[in-house]
Amino acid sequence: MLLAACLFFGLLGVEPQPGLPADAPGADMLTVPATPPASSRNPQAVLLDLINAERGKAGEKPLSWDAKLAEAAQDHAEIMSQQGRLSHQFEGEPDLLQRLTRRAVRLDAASENVVYDVSAEGAHEAFVRSAPHRTNMLSASYDGVGIAVVNVQGILYVVEDFAHRISGSSDDAAAQRIGERFAGLRQQLGLPPLELVGDPRLRALVEKMASREMPDSHAALALPGVRFAASYATTSPDEIPANVARLASIRGVGTCAVGVQFARTPRYPSGLFWVSIVLFDENAAFARR
Repeated sequence: MLLAACLFFGLLGVEPQPGLPADAPGADMLTVPATPPASSRNPQAVLLDLINAERGKAGEKPLSWDAKLAEAAQDHAEIMSQQGRLSHQFEGEPDLLQRLTRRAVRLDAASENVVYDVSAEGAHEAFVRSAPHRTNMLSASYDGVGIAVVNVQGILYVVEDFAHRISGSSDDAAAQRIGERFAGLRQQLGLPPLELVGDPRLRALVEKMASREMPDSHAALALPGVRFAASYATTSPDEIPANVARLASIRGVGTCAVGVQFARTPRYPSGLFWVSIVLFDENAAFARR
């Protein structure tokens, strides 16, 4: 008997989404018939093409290959092959979110399909015929996938890890994007642009925020020369909270500095951007020290 299982995690990957069960006995297991091998191509490449063909038929954008997701999938596929059975988490193994984040994948949503079959095409057909697996495969929320296939005496243990990845490769890049979006808000209000400067003091401040898992605007406001400050945590640097965006309407300021630290913490294992925005008086000397 060949089996398949799927797992879904939503924002921050805290709990499975209702209606998409994880490891309840028999709840998301699918019996699929054995099918003969149909291709000598790399099975990961076959599965990626089949996934994107299915997404194309559904009007969804194709997923891009993610090497880090594939590494996490490989970790799990090897354990499944050693155990000779399907599961999303074996005893002593990290859960899906931990497996992904320890491979340095920056994400805010993820899901996983697992199956064993005798061919990549057969595995794909099993996923397509199962509503939860198909939902994972076709979700518009995802932009990347990593696939692993381990062959044990002709049986293919398949893991597909899907994710919505957080763009931006560095904290400095994220700070720049936030600063640019903040400047755009001021422009929409017809206010003079702010000079965006770097302030190393903010780096230490946001690192402390991340370690405490708590935004701290008071610490930022205590910096010399700062007139206004706001701190927050977000899954995406492209989004500025409404209460923070209101700072863009303030007059009598000439300089803005942004500090960002991306960090994974026990409470937020998939990681958050910890952000502090400060506005200085029109005299920007304090920000340039």
